[in-house]
Amino acid sequence: MNKILVDTSIWIEYFKGNKSAAAIIEEKKTHNIFIAGPIITELILGMKTKSEKDNFASSLESLPRLLVADRDWIDAGILGGALREKGIPVPLPDLIIYTLAKNNNCCLYTLDKHFELINNTTAQHLEIIGLNL
Repeated sequence: MNKILVDTSIWIEYFKGNKSAAAIIEEKKTHNIFIAGPIITELILGMKTKSEKDNFASSLESLPRLLVADRDWIDAGILGGALREKGIPVPLPDLIIYTLAKNNNCCLYTLDKHFELINNTTAQHLEIIGLNL
């Protein structure tokens, strides 16, 4: 069974009713879907009403989470520093999300091009799906 960390960009499409984004999330027989703290924070920051936040909080109950360990923070810092040396700034949330997926043997389901840029610029080889929804 594939482990998939679903990024913020996909969750936004999912909550808008995008059937392409929903297809992988709802196919639980072949995938284990995960969310992580930085993704939860990004989603809440984008919500405008209290009811959106309340509905989201209740839907979180059923989602397994990847927890950020000290090793993840260290690895994300090393990765971010290596990218910055090459002139490529990547936001901290994206660095930690990428590192979480990599360190937990997950593929990353995203529409965010930062992740593809990380893969193409470093020796990292994280499986990324969804970029062409």
